[in-house]
Amino acid sequence: MDYYVAFYRGHGTMADKVVRYATRSPFSHCELILSDKRPRIGDTVRCISASARDNGVRIKDITLKHGKWKIYAVPWAPPETWDRAEALVGKPYELWAMILSQLVNFRRHARNQWYCSEMIAHSLGLSMPHAKSPGDLLRSIHDHCQTWARARNSVAQLRPVAGDDDDLVVDCADDEEMNPTFG
Repeated sequence: MDYYVAFYRGHGTMADKVVRYATRSPFSHCELILSDKRPRIGDTVRCISASARDNGVRIKDITLKHGKWKIYAVPWAPPETWDRAEALVGKPYELWAMILSQLVNFRRHARNQWYCSEMIAHSLGLSMPHAKSPGDLLRSIHDHCQTWARARNSVAQLRPVAGDDDDLVVDCADDEEMNPTFG
């Protein structure tokens, strides 16, 4: 079984637009996937995340729709990642702390409340999970992938395993989502 993180960039709701603007990222949400095969656009996958729509941390089957998701492999994820995430199921969602953490450098975790990228960063064992927006999480995954690859004496390229259009294989150094700009 392998770990993946799916990043949402669909139009979504007004909350999605606020998150993208506040975090200066094309992504407004993310989901942790544990799968025995590489997820592809069109697949329905079992995900775990914190969601405002679902009022907190939950496990849910999601169909990865064309034009809405980019999925990245996380080969360095600790084996206990899913168990850490699953232990948070039922905890409430924490939207405003995530937005404040990006706008005014509010870097505190609200006890027992989680937002998507914070919950996934915590589950992956990353430092300062309470300070991670979806875009920050992708950059952290990229950095850890580079370190992991160097440790394994291999070429470090974080590539989405699925995404829209023809960008199924994108080197993060050239991926506009790694360094988004807003006008």
